[in-house]
Amino acid sequence: MLKAQQTDLTTRMNKLRDKVASAVQARGYADHKGSQYIDLPFPIPVGDSEYIRIKRERRVSIVADLEAAERITRQAGEEIWRRAFPPVPTLDADELYVLLQEGHLTEEDMDQIMVQKETFAFRGLTS
Repeated sequence: MLKAQQTDLTTRMNKLRDKVASAVQARGYADHKGSQYIDLPFPIPVGDSEYIRIKRERRVSIVADLEAAERITRQAGEEIWRRAFPPVPTLDADELYVLLQEGHLTEEDMDQIMVQKETFAFRGLTS
C-alpha cells in the first residue's frame, strides 16, 4: 500500500512541479545567474516556514557528447581516438564456459568465478 501511495504522491509532485515551473517561466523574473523567481501573492505556510517567493535555481553541469567526441577524435587520427576511447575490459561469461570446455579453466576455477548471489523481495499474493 505504501508503495502505491508513494507512486501516487510522486506523480502528483511531478505534475505540481511542472505547473510551478511553467508559471515561473511565464510570469517570473530572472537574476544575473539565470535563476528564475516568482513572488507569491501571499505567504504560503510549509512546515515551520512561510514561503513568499519560489526560486527555480539554474544549475549547469558539463557532460561529454559521446557522438561528437568520437567524430572529432576519429578525424584527428587513430592514435588520438584510441587515447580518448581506451579499450575497457569486459567479462564474457559465455566465453568462460568455452574456455572450460577447451580445458583452459577447471570446474574449481568456474566455481570461484561464477558465484551465487541471493536476494529477496516482498510480493503481495492474492488467494
